[in-house]
Amino acid sequence: MPARRLFRSRAVRIVVSLAVIAMAAWLAAAVYVCARGLTMPHEHADLAVVFGNALEDDGTPKPILAARLDVALQCFRAGDCPRLFVSGSIDGPGLDEAAAMRAYLLAHGVPDERIVVDRAGDNTLATARNAVAYMRVQGLSRVLLVSQYYHLPRARFAFEAAGAPQVFGAFPHAFRFMDLYSSWREVPALAVYRVRLGLNADARPVTMRPVLFLMGLVGLGK
Repeated sequence: MPARRLFRSRAVRIVVSLAVIAMAAWLAAAVYVCARGLTMPHEHADLAVVFGNALEDDGTPKPILAARLDVALQCFRAGDCPRLFVSGSIDGPGLDEAAAMRAYLLAHGVPDERIVVDRAGDNTLATARNAVAYMRVQGLSRVLLVSQYYHLPRARFAFEAAGAPQVFGAFPHAFRFMDLYSSWREVPALAVYRVRLGLNADARPVTMRPVLFLMGLVGLGK
């Protein structure tokens, strides 16, 4: 075999081997992230924070968000979280995540004075800082994060970085096929949070929604 062809063959094998190792490491990290979320303690808290998510075209919560709200409702009705902090962004005309969450909770019997609305929760870090600021003003120390299990480790890190004294977690006990992609995505997302906040604890929240951006380009996000 000519030397050039032999060199190319070895280079290809090396690249393939590195790719396999990288994918295996990524998979192991995703399993670790999910395990951390699934085993996060769920205890009584002064405040439950519900992270926003997608809305239907009529402005009502999609199933994934409704499931989070149902978890918060169970906590509230059990007397384990007397106040609910709903945090989300405004994605367009009539698509106010926080307002939709508030309306859902009101329709299910939660008194309005027990609901705190945060319309500036455009991402996990923003929600963490807004909620912790509210906790400081109110003299609260125990917070329950309500999201999907794979998201809880990053959310917990953001809250602890923002100064929350005691952080717990709860999640909907339902698996979706989309969880596979979301769990994979959480690996670099958590890594970015750890690096950015490790270098600068006051780093500004950055919103990154590449999938929604691409969908919008081809008309699927409308």
